[in-house]
Amino acid sequence: MKILTSLRFWLPLGFLLIMLIASFIVPACYPGLLEPGPPYLKDDAGRVIADPPYTMEEMTPLGSDKLGRNLFYLLLAGAKYTLLSAISIALLRMVGGFIFGIMYAFLPHWARQMIKGVGDTFNFIPLAIIAFVLLTPLQLAFETGAMYSFQFLLIEIAVIAIIVIPSLGMYIGEEMKDYLKNDFISVSKQIGATKFYIIKRHLRPQFSRHALVMFSEQISQTLYLLIQLGVLHICLGGLKTEEFGIMEHIPEYFSYTNEWAATMSINIQMVFLHTWLVLIPLAFFAASIFCINELTRFLKEVLLEDTLPVGMGEAPSIKPAAPLYLEDPFAFTNRSKEEFH
Repeated sequence: MKILTSLRFWLPLGFLLIMLIASFIVPACYPGLLEPGPPYLKDDAGRVIADPPYTMEEMTPLGSDKLGRNLFYLLLAGAKYTLLSAISIALLRMVGGFIFGIMYAFLPHWARQMIKGVGDTFNFIPLAIIAFVLLTPLQLAFETGAMYSFQFLLIEIAVIAIIVIPSLGMYIGEEMKDYLKNDFISVSKQIGATKFYIIKRHLRPQFSRHALVMFSEQISQTLYLLIQLGVLHICLGGLKTEEFGIMEHIPEYFSYTNEWAATMSINIQMVFLHTWLVLIPLAFFAASIFCINELTRFLKEVLLEDTLPVGMGEAPSIKPAAPLYLEDPFAFTNRSKEEFH
């Protein structure tokens, strides 16, 4: 059975693709769905019975936000910003991580130890705190109109990707350094193989199998980080604030992108009165992370552990499992604890 014919591959991927496609089509075909809803609801006798935010019974299927906008269509429209941004961040992390890792693997021992010491220091600081410190001044600049929402979105993608590249690169570099100790690579060096040749003929084939698995892992890690940043009011595309208080400071947040973390963030103060306004965006995050984790688990079994079932009439594979496993560097495995903490 091949990867592209497996339901374990297409079911989670299909769910994400359908959500992405609908995120482009529905807002384009029905722009009125994202407009503010009615300011109140009346019963048959003309009496006011509800005002925004509406519950799931009052506005199907998932209720509304505080402006009366249908929450389901709001989250559907924001799916493209959330998922595509997470994919872009993960791709930048992988490209930067492998470039950093290759350079790290060929550095002298003293240079690697110095970089590793600096990296170990920052590994104890949560990524959400680092991103919050770096992006808060930009968020304030966005609120004053110094940059557009799309510009702020691109900067956020770059910052969230860059802060992980050193740790990811050191992890990949350590694995590459161990792989370079193999006898056949030592022989290649002795007969005159250059570093470029070793990278092309040895490192690239070996680590290309792990790249796809690590890429999907980084997507789920990015979505998890976006949730944390949303709680801190740092969201993709930025948040605009408006003052509604007369005698006191009461800011209200609004998002141009309506991405999931922003939808959760602007309603988080209402979590005790209208819990669904926070739980439903979290449910969208949870469903997406679950699908990506299932893809990661399947790809790991196929590409790294070689446990993919064979088709009818095919002999079972006797190929030994790959000796090198690149697990998630932020999963705190025994190896990562010993080497990086």
